[in-house]
Amino acid sequence: MPGKKKKENDGNRHPWRLCPLGQYWVRPHDRIGTRGVVGHCRTNPSKKDQIYFDELQEIARLYFKSLKGGLGSARLGYSQGNKFDELIRGWTRYWNDVFDPNVPLDADLVKALIATESGFRAQSKTRAGKRAGWARGLMQVTDWTQRILSDEEGELSDHLVNIDQSDLLDPNANIAAGIRWLFRKQETASSRLGREASWYEAVADYKSYLKEVRAGKEPKAMKDLRNFYEKLKERR
Repeated sequence: MPGKKKKENDGNRHPWRLCPLGQYWVRPHDRIGTRGVVGHCRTNPSKKDQIYFDELQEIARLYFKSLKGGLGSARLGYSQGNKFDELIRGWTRYWNDVFDPNVPLDADLVKALIATESGFRAQSKTRAGKRAGWARGLMQVTDWTQRILSDEEGELSDHLVNIDQSDLLDPNANIAAGIRWLFRKQETASSRLGREASWYEAVADYKSYLKEVRAGKEPKAMKDLRNFYEKLKERR
């Protein structure tokens, strides 16, 4: 297993979270009687750590603007290349805090991954195959992945991201979900390798290139990612 994963359901919550464990935060619907009400907590019967779309948005609004550093300023040849830096920095910080890996995920690697997945096009949508469905948004999160991320009875033991397919075209929700999935890919890559996977290997598994990387090959998309990553590190 990768890193020093915190004990699950131990009652310790990330300080940015708005509700205690066993509950989730929602924004009230636009109806009579909710004027002035910011949001409230609802009971989560599963007791698993789940985060929903409304709370993803509120966390980004409250905390991300004050975060600094840890991300290269290069646009990587894309006009929108720096548009999502605040979200990349914020959600990388969040998931590193949650999972506390031995080697933290580098926000520059996430930005390089987005460059190779979507070219920073938030509305990008491509067919990913019969099983995976559509790949959507900045990190090209598939419909299949979205279902896993929100499935209380699925392969994720905890720390679920409960959003809909339509939410994946929202940059904030897409990056939050994509980085959560990248942490899962470090787990699966580590299992296949029989040792703790590097983040480069985790990205290879995310992009379905782990087999080639294990064989000493580097597909063009991985070479591009490596080049982007180096450019970002130079521009910190």
